[in-house]
Amino acid sequence: MITIFHGDDLSLSRQAYLSTFEKMGESQVLHLDTKNINLDQINNFLQGGSLFAESQLIAIDNFFSITKSTQTKLIPLLLNSKTNIVLWQDKTLTVVQLKTFPQAKVQKFKADNHIFSCINSLKPHNLSRFIKQYHEICGKDLFDLFFYLLKGTIRRQLTTRSAYSQPVLVKTYLQLIELEYQYKTGQLSLPKDIALERVLLPLLR
Repeated sequence: MITIFHGDDLSLSRQAYLSTFEKMGESQVLHLDTKNINLDQINNFLQGGSLFAESQLIAIDNFFSITKSTQTKLIPLLLNSKTNIVLWQDKTLTVVQLKTFPQAKVQKFKADNHIFSCINSLKPHNLSRFIKQYHEICGKDLFDLFFYLLKGTIRRQLTTRSAYSQPVLVKTYLQLIELEYQYKTGQLSLPKDIALERVLLPLLR
């Protein structure tokens, strides 16, 4: 059986995905991502586990981000396998992508609409409205998801139309990368929500 976890709410989708195999022994789970996909390893795991297929599992992070050539080789292996398979993607998948595994059980996790509303309110001269929504999001413990989606939005605006100039967007994006690195490595000297607010304030005035 194949189960797919996807959606905008990365925290919930990831949590549900990991819960499917985190209590299983290491010998029972082959956990792979885009950086360590190995077809021989997958083949050996499938063949070696043929007698215990129901108790073994293959888990792949971001399957749809793997190169097309590798996907083409992997898909038949997964479709024809009797081993349980779970796939997690760090975004919402398209209908076409989901049709790759037509018999799969699909679990979609949709982000809180407040997050998108807050991101859309990131405009010049819109400080009061943005800050109010931003504080509500932080109060709901949605900071990590908000940060991920915000960073993606700024990155997209670098190549599309934006209310901000290219230099401003580049500066903001680099600050976001640095902030993310600092708070994930424990080097941030102040709360991450306050640090992000300070990065965004120049965009709102």
